[in-house]
Formats: sequence, C-alpha cells, structure tokens
Amino acid sequence: MLETLKKIDKKFLIILGCMILLPIILIIILVLVQSCSNKKTTYTKYEEKMISAAERYFGKKDNFPTEESDFIKVELSKLVEEGYIKNTKTMLGDESCSGSVTVRRNGSSKELEEEGFLNYTVNLTCDKYSTNSLKNNIMKSLVTDGSGLYLVGDEYIFKGDSPRNYITFYDASYRIMGIDKNGIIKMIKSEPEMGSDVWDNKYNTDAKRYSGINKYSDSFLLKRITNLYNNNKELKNAKAKIVANDICIGSRDNNNLSLNRDCSTVLEKQPISLINITDYAFASLDKECNSIKNRACGNYNYLSGLSLSTWTLNAVSNDSYNVYYLDSGVIEYKESSSTNRYNIVIYIDGDEIIDSGMGTQTDPYVIN
Repeated sequence: MLETLKKIDKKFLIILGCMILLPIILIIILVLVQSCSNKKTTYTKYEEKMISAAERYFGKKDNFPTEESDFIKVELSKLVEEGYIKNTKTMLGDESCSGSVTVRRNGSSKELEEEGFLNYTVNLTCDKYSTNSLKNNIMKSLVTDGSGLYLVGDEYIFKGDSPRNYITFYDASYRIMGIDKNGIIKMIKSEPEMGSDVWDNKYNTDAKRYSGINKYSDSFLLKRITNLYNNNKELKNAKAKIVANDICIGSRDNNNLSLNRDCSTVLEKQPISLINITDYAFASLDKECNSIKNRACGNYNYLSGLSLSTWTLNAVSNDSYNVYYLDSGVIEYKESSSTNRYNIVIYIDGDEIIDSGMGTQTDPYVIN
C-alpha cells in the first residue's frame, strides 16, 4: 500500500512539474520569437527596402518618368506616411534619419524605339550613417590645397596630378572630373578608343575642299560616339546608369585665351561626349595656368596623361573647319578632317552606391 502511494505521489509530482514548466517554456519561446521579429535591420538592408518601397509607390501611382534623363524623387517620410515602409525608429532604432529615393529614366532612344531603363538611387542620412554613394565618398576629398576636389563656383572639380578620382565602371577605367550643381558625376575614360577618326569630313564650301565642318552637333565624331554608345557591348550593359546630360559646346576664337567655359551653345541630353578644353585647364594646379594655351596647364594635371593626342568637342570660331585638340598636354587646333584619337566622356548619378574602392589607382571606386 505504501509503495503504491509513493508511486502515485511520484507521478503526481512529475505531472505537476510538467504543468508548471510547460507554460514557462511557452513564454520563453514566445519571447524569443517576438525578439527575433523585432530585430533591428542594418542600414544597408533598410536602403534596399527603401528602393522596394519606392518601386511599389511609383508603380501604384503609375508615375514613372517618361523622357530620357527625367527623374522623380520621393521622400522617405512620404513612403512611411503612406505605409510603404516602416520608419527608421522601428526598423533601425534610429529616429535621426531622413532620406529619399530617385527614379530616373536612362538609356531611352526615340530613334531606336527603346524605352530605356528605370534606375533607382537611394540616399539615407542619419547622425551616425550616410549612404555609401559615390558623391558622399568624393566629397571626402574636398581640399583647399594640393591634389583633390575643389569647389569652383557652383561645381566641384578634381585638380592636381594625383587626386583620388579613379573609378572602374563596368570593367572600364575612368577618371572622375567633377560633380555639377545637380549632383551629376562627369568622368572621362582613361584610355582612348581604338584607332583614330576624323572630327568631321564633309565638303566645306568656305574652304572649297573636304576639310570638314566644325559644328559639333552635326559632326561625324558625334555620330561615331553615339553609335558607340548604342552598340558597344561594354556601354550597352552600362546604359541603365549613364545619365544623359546637357553639355556646353560653345566654339572659341583662337585668340581667346580665357579659362571661362562657353555655354552660349548647349547640346541637350547627351549620354556621351568628348572633353571640353576648359575641363583640361581647370584640372591644373599650376598658378601659371592662366590661359587656355599656356603650357603650364599641363603641370600638376592628371589629365595631361590622357594620351599623346585627343580630340575635344570645341570648334574654332574664326573659321568653319578648325577644331581644338590636346597634343601632349597642350591645346592646339587643326582641320576637322584630320584624324585623331579620342577619349569618351560619360555622366552618372552621384547617388550611385559604391561596390568597393577608395578612389586610388590601386583601389579605384567600383560601380556596377
């Protein structure tokens, strides 16, 4: 009898223990699950969520940019307000943040009947974090002395012989020349294109020969680089990120030696172009570089190593056939029907995120 009671007491204690422990275990599991569900995300993951939210936002409103290089921006506060994303306090544990997402149409062509691409860029700024964008990284190079990024008027320009402005873009090497007032990055390909080309080869009635006509907007070379942009495999893959930009193509009197950029004539929405002669002079840190043709402009100038000879987009205004080119670091001019090499210039949004790199020659910025 006693043994039987002992067995019953033991079973009772086991059952009682289970009844007490089971709720405790369930509570622990619920706490763990709740903890995991409230786990803060990373800033990088939050940026990805911002882009996804913006895609849904624009998609629902059917409010995408329709023309080449046009863009629409939506603020993070708007995405939060309309329920497309949770706020940064909830997701990041950081309520100091502000941000936006921009969608831009790149790579479209009415001539080729191509709608192009919708390219999203994100910008998130918090007290202890900012998006790892190209523009944010470049701005770290801002200087007032020596090689680096300088504020010149309303734009930022790289100057000197060794600025940290190396960038790899879709497996090709470029040098960043600067940032315009709209946050667009201008960069020139480090190596010239294969072979040489005429700038233009039309019959010129003034010269009474096939000396070419020095009108950049109707030049053979513009058609050539546009065809390169449309059909080159390397650039075809990069079209989604190349921004069509307005470029200054003003011609210049060959006696005008000033460093002022002539924007009296602008060619709109160009995804690819050539270097402007003032771009070359602006890149020099030599104090004697006070005129376009001064040989000192080749000193302390990373662009002086571009190539032995390369076309610019600028024409001589004194006649209808001569154009400017860089010759071993000196600005010269010759007939547009002459052959020469050329380095392409392209533009990208400063809010593009950097995959890697520090901007040095051995560790360039990488954008894909």
